[in-house]
Amino acid sequence: MAGIAWSEMMSVGVPVLDADHKTLVGLVNNLHRSIGDAEEYATLGSVLQALQDYADHHFAREERVMEVCRYPSLDTHARIHRRLALEVRELKTRYDGDRSTVRAKDCLDFLHKWLFEHICSTDMDYRAWVVGHPEAASAAESVSLTDSRPGKAQLDWKALRILVVDDNVNFAQIMRTILEGVGVVDIRTAADLDGAKAILAGTELDIVVSDWHVGPESGLDLVAWIRRQPELAKIPVLVLSGHERVASRDVALSAGADEFMEKPISARGLLICLSRLARKGG
Repeated sequence: MAGIAWSEMMSVGVPVLDADHKTLVGLVNNLHRSIGDAEEYATLGSVLQALQDYADHHFAREERVMEVCRYPSLDTHARIHRRLALEVRELKTRYDGDRSTVRAKDCLDFLHKWLFEHICSTDMDYRAWVVGHPEAASAAESVSLTDSRPGKAQLDWKALRILVVDDNVNFAQIMRTILEGVGVVDIRTAADLDGAKAILAGTELDIVVSDWHVGPESGLDLVAWIRRQPELAKIPVLVLSGHERVASRDVALSAGADEFMEKPISARGLLICLSRLARKGG
């Protein structure tokens, strides 16, 4: 199967729901690119977790919109959502239990089916009910992936400037897909420490996300370098790793990192962490 390009034919007319659909397209393409990747298990696990987070969040958004618009087939749509969410969880459970039983190519048939049969057909059934409905967009936006508390001030993701340092191009692209899914526009990437330092020296940034192992180099060396630069010393840094165990969190924090996460990452966990760091940095 070839990669998928977003088409306006996939639009349901509510910007935040369309943004969710674009994220799904991005995740499908991430899977295409990760087939045969040397770190396929890390990339696949992150995509599966992102899909699980996406399913719960996006379906909650859709159903909230349907409630507001009094869509008559809400119950039928909700049952389809539960079935699709269950399939995602089963894939993730299989992966967690035995990584060798799930490969990137094993997920593509399901995702293509989800994309074309659900978004391009079933979702179009409610389009006429939501297009032009003044409360539909605000209803969708009220369902947050990172904070379920009503009335909680939401982070302005569009204003964030983030640097991702990872020598795995596919994983960096997964990070970009997740970040773009919540509206981050200014995303820089570097595949080595020299590239990261050049970006940091010439660009104002809000957060740095670095892998522990960046090729033969250590992301912790980058953290130490950042902390030695007076103009950069306070920038929040998140360190990721697909090799070290949770015990290495203390090592990362001792080196100057603000947060540590293991790969595969959770999209929701990542965004909650970045939200916390953004508020800390601000």
